[in-house]
Amino acid sequence: MTPQPVTQAAAADDILKVRELRKLYPVLRRGLFRSRRIGTIRAVDGISFSVRRGETLGLVGESGCGKTTAARAILHLIEPTSGSVQLGGTDLTEVFRKADRAQALSARRRLQYVFQDPYLSLNPRWTIAQTLTEPLRVHRQVPPDQWNRRVVELLDLVGLEAYHAWRYPHEFSGGQRQRVGIARALAVNPEVVICDEPVSSLDVSVRAQILNLLADLRDSLRLTYLYISHDLSSVRFISTRVAVMYLGQIVEIADVDSLFERPRHHYSYALLKAIPVPDPDTSAADTVLKGEVPSAMNVPPGCRFHPRCPAALPICATVVPALEQVPDRDHAVACHNPRSDQAIVRHTSGAIA
Repeated sequence: MTPQPVTQAAAADDILKVRELRKLYPVLRRGLFRSRRIGTIRAVDGISFSVRRGETLGLVGESGCGKTTAARAILHLIEPTSGSVQLGGTDLTEVFRKADRAQALSARRRLQYVFQDPYLSLNPRWTIAQTLTEPLRVHRQVPPDQWNRRVVELLDLVGLEAYHAWRYPHEFSGGQRQRVGIARALAVNPEVVICDEPVSSLDVSVRAQILNLLADLRDSLRLTYLYISHDLSSVRFISTRVAVMYLGQIVEIADVDSLFERPRHHYSYALLKAIPVPDPDTSAADTVLKGEVPSAMNVPPGCRFHPRCPAALPICATVVPALEQVPDRDHAVACHNPRSDQAIVRHTSGAIA
């Protein structure tokens, strides 16, 4: 189900490789004396993708499709059921399984996380200086006598002032708190940063500032991002490539312009058609998918999207489609009856740029 690399050079430059990653949750019915397993929630079900050094891979999909679960399984914040994650040739799954503290800390220095909620991700009892000093204390990369200087450097890096170090989180706006979260992730000089919907809880004007900050930091520090969001506008702005998830599986991976202009999977097309267009004469009747998202505990057989797909074939109900490369393009799609290579004219405007 893994798309083949376009070139050997591109494959050699992959810094993060995820292969057949799964996270399953047992569903138990508790009785008087014992619990009985009655099902399994397939939150992430065999996803595979690679992130090239220096790029931003956007991971998009409806709420509940498994984006955040996949990110936390990659970081081993939750233990994956199966699969492997490689960071620059190091098998992170094996590193965390061995429970070697030195190796685990080394891996976490290279791979950091920006949380979705800037209100809940900061300790309200700590000053910003304490928050930014904590990773320095744990990883011991910076001598204690240089901690204050490093804190000021981090604050300056994300556009905050030195005096902000002695304030508490409740004294900041949402955008400022998210800047602190970004500074905390950068404290140990990571190679890859996973951004889990970093602007979803912010005002629109603040979102643009944070996205510009992330883009500037990527270029100046040579970072690699896995950017998770259901906001397609921000995904198109910051991403180099995009992977589309549906019900725990990746259904399409493509260059950002290719995906937004010529989506091949019908679910990707439906997501793009659902983007609001500032035109009162545009009909929205064809922008809504029919039916409800199936339960992750009772996934449909075959293609998981086929109960809602307007172009489903009989084979879609029985055979799981493989994620296969579109000929002559850096584009892979998991569909038995993909869309033709036809551009979406109305979605190439500034409405989603």
